[in-house]
Amino acid sequence: MKPKLNLVEQVSYLKDKGIKFEKVSEEDAAHYLSHSNYYYKLTSYRKNFEKYTFGPNAGKYICLDFAHLIDLAILDSYLRILVLEMALNIEHYSKLKLLHTLENQDNEDGYSIIQDFISTEAGANILNSIQNKSTSIYSGDIISHFEEDQYPLWAFIEIISFGDYLRLLKFCADRWNSRDLINDFYLMKDVKALRNASAHNNCILNDLLSKVETRRPSYEISRELNEIGRSANQRHLRKTRIKQLITLFYSHKKIVTSSGVKENIYEKASEFSNRMFENFDYSFNESLKSSLNYLSRAIEILLKVS
Repeated sequence: MKPKLNLVEQVSYLKDKGIKFEKVSEEDAAHYLSHSNYYYKLTSYRKNFEKYTFGPNAGKYICLDFAHLIDLAILDSYLRILVLEMALNIEHYSKLKLLHTLENQDNEDGYSIIQDFISTEAGANILNSIQNKSTSIYSGDIISHFEEDQYPLWAFIEIISFGDYLRLLKFCADRWNSRDLINDFYLMKDVKALRNASAHNNCILNDLLSKVETRRPSYEISRELNEIGRSANQRHLRKTRIKQLITLFYSHKKIVTSSGVKENIYEKASEFSNRMFENFDYSFNESLKSSLNYLSRAIEILLKVS
């Protein structure tokens, strides 16, 4: 069990691990840990840096300064805000597409499909969660307007969680034999993972170099990124967090239909991309630099409005 450390002990422990305080003094580092970020979260970004494997510095980090941890933490905070906005856009325009697809189903009235969905195992517990929201000032009026199982699709999607919406999307896609909606469903599973991480203020950029992805990216994503090169795509898309970010970028391009919304996101994503190497070029950490460069190129390819 690791002991509780005060600020001075935290700085001392980091020094013992080989983290330098050349660009940020030990006093400023202690102040930062006291007023801007906490030790456990900030030091998680050290996973992006390698350690010496032998010699007198074995087990210590290579070329890692406390300032690099601060830089990545700030960059990550920008990314989480961007991810949340993109995920909300994707959710909204996915619902728009779902309702337009419903309009083209001559044998659907919008009510029976919800009754059938609720009767399935996937939808069985959703009514209970809806009733728990009945006193909400945001969704209570919608819930009280309908009988318990008499919701139309257009109202139902306003009162269920994102996870439950994905279950409904899969149900509708299977019912209508829609390959397009099926593809959206599988893309949005990665979107959901990133959305939840960002909403809970979890770190995203703190471990870009590990966590090998077992699922291959879709053919469409690989084709979109073809100009980057097959070798680079295979190397980077094997990393789970990078693959999820790329899937988010692609999903925004595919599902969002408003050019204004796309232009707004590209502007913000470009600001994030420009911020990557504003303070450090990370040339001393080729793996990290390569990962950030890959994300930057993907932003240009997938989010730029032509």
